[in-house]
Amino acid sequence: MTRTTRANSRGQGRFSNKQLAIISIVLASVIILASLITFGFFQVPAKFSLRAALVDQLGSQFPNETFKETTLSMLIDAGFNVSYYRTEDVNVTFYKELANRNYGIVILRSHSALREDGQTVDLFTSEEYDNDKYSWEQRNGLLTKGNYSFDPSKFYFAITSKFIDNLAGRFPKSIIIAMGCWSLKLGEEDLAKAFIGKGAVAYFGWSNVVLPADTDVETTNLLELMLKENRTLASAANEAKTYTYRGDGETVQSRLSLYPPSSWNIKVSQLIEEAQAAETPKTSSDLIGSFSLVTDVTVSKLKVFLID
Repeated sequence: MTRTTRANSRGQGRFSNKQLAIISIVLASVIILASLITFGFFQVPAKFSLRAALVDQLGSQFPNETFKETTLSMLIDAGFNVSYYRTEDVNVTFYKELANRNYGIVILRSHSALREDGQTVDLFTSEEYDNDKYSWEQRNGLLTKGNYSFDPSKFYFAITSKFIDNLAGRFPKSIIIAMGCWSLKLGEEDLAKAFIGKGAVAYFGWSNVVLPADTDVETTNLLELMLKENRTLASAANEAKTYTYRGDGETVQSRLSLYPPSSWNIKVSQLIEEAQAAETPKTSSDLIGSFSLVTDVTVSKLKVFLID
């Protein structure tokens, strides 16, 4: 009796080779099916977003209400919901969350600077530098510190291209307009490549230094050509003026440029049509909500979200 019980226990605790093969096939099928569901059914190709952001990091030092109001108005007229970020909003945390905010157009009215190596360009935040903050990001080259030539006594956190590479989320076929100095320096496209690598389709930036008043003028012209005249991105960029600056015995020229070449024939209107086609209201309440939004924009052109 005892021997039989042991024998039966050993037999019940083992699978035959045939049973093991069947179990392996079933498990493999489950894993493959889960992968197909996760990466096939639930991953929808990125669609351009009818949301836009004006990031005014220069706002406190170089305010320009005309630029602000004109830019917001043009974006709203083109059908975008717009978020406006003030100088104090533009900290490290803001940039960490940027790729998750679903902006189709991102205008970075922000300082950028060339490092002493003459090759690397970083994008400034408004957060004062603290050696004890963001230790991991500093050790791994995602953040650095920088100061302004007109105010060398203060240092601020600046984000690097590697910071953009490591962002959570993606940009939904976004157009990035970087308004700062050297933001698209010839031969130094790391910032541009980082944004494109995270889903953006186009990146505008400056080849050299640029004054705030000049970048404001050219960005306004760029938006008018893209949004009102329905020009391709390359055609709009080609209308940009070349600026000549003289100082410290040196003369430099700077111009707004576009990256990458694959974006040259894109029109914003095409991206807007794609976004509108993807927006299909499912209920009558959705339709009413959409109509109310249009009505609000018509009544008050400057319908923006002020970020507190």
